[in-house]
Amino acid sequence: MHNIPSLAGLVLGLGCLFSAQIINAASCNADKPTISSTLSSSTSKTSSSTSSTPTCAPTPADNVVRNGGFECGLSPWIAADVVNTRHSITSPGDDSAFAFQFNQVGPVDPNGGSASVSQDISVVVGRSYNLRFRTFFDKCTQGEGFIGVMINHQAVQTIDACDFGTSDFKFNYPVSFTATTNPTNLRFELITREEDTVAKIDNIVVVPS
Repeated sequence: MHNIPSLAGLVLGLGCLFSAQIINAASCNADKPTISSTLSSSTSKTSSSTSSTPTCAPTPADNVVRNGGFECGLSPWIAADVVNTRHSITSPGDDSAFAFQFNQVGPVDPNGGSASVSQDISVVVGRSYNLRFRTFFDKCTQGEGFIGVMINHQAVQTIDACDFGTSDFKFNYPVSFTATTNPTNLRFELITREEDTVAKIDNIVVVPS
């Protein structure tokens, strides 16, 4: 006659195996970045795949923008939505894991409000800087609108949805400015006249010129 193991023995053995699997899974996930839980995840035009290993270090090293590639979630950027807009950290980004995304999901604000994302950057007053960044628009139409760039609440550049093509991240003309205050506020706005608009921004760099 064969010996039949007791039910208690089987349960104990399975419990040990399950605990070992949990420990292994935890060690694999320990180094993955955490994305802020306050970010919106509602969008139908984002991919769930990533294209590279996220890094939170400034790139290049003299970049005064913190988290310019949104690889560490949203902070320290501040995002503001208006009527029927949503924002999210979406994947993939511009040759990176993540990017910031604007969504116009319903009728445009009749009062002309604009969704935005902004950050105060530390600069040296009197020093000249160059701003570079990449943008993405899902389509080019008359009402798709543009992304506006503001430094200390002064408009310095606009990127139209039809300027450089759509459905891929595009390089924009660099913006040169001289710092007049420290900190300096850097702000990007989505200005659109059309529902179902998707625009993204990524790899934001401000370096001394």
